[in-house]
Amino acid sequence: MGKVLDAFGYGYPGTVTRSVDDIVISVRNASGVDIPFGTPVFMTENGAVPFDLESPQEFASFLGFAVRVADKTPDAYPRGQFNDPDSAGETGAWHANDLMEVLVRGSVALATTVSGGRGGKLYIRKSDGKLTATAGSSGSTVLLENVRIRNPRTGWSGCCEAVVNRRNII
Repeated sequence: MGKVLDAFGYGYPGTVTRSVDDIVISVRNASGVDIPFGTPVFMTENGAVPFDLESPQEFASFLGFAVRVADKTPDAYPRGQFNDPDSAGETGAWHANDLMEVLVRGSVALATTVSGGRGGKLYIRKSDGKLTATAGSSGSTVLLENVRIRNPRTGWSGCCEAVVNRRNII
């Protein structure tokens, strides 16, 4: 008899998980480096950039999350995401100066270091730029005020499902 799945993953980092009322916009990757899918991005006058460890941004400039769109980028699903040991850790990315897709409202699969419970808050650690559900010591994280955990991390993907409740920058 076959095995019955008892848990499903939410997809790979940066996958839009529900599409009923999501808002995804196009904005230029102005950082000069690749921005992996599922990365929080912040608005500048030239476009969007990832979290800066040298001079961390505040929530006021938070735009949304870089999301994968299979028909717009050739590495939307790179080999590393299919348990290939030769390319472990590879997640796919928007390249420097690409016009990338950013989810500004809606649900997305995100890789987190610690996955909180339903309705929990989401933070960016200033030490390494990773997403976490724990606040840490005072001033060590940036709270993404309009983002909540919809479903905790489960299944094979190691991603939680988060929801951006409202647009931060219009």
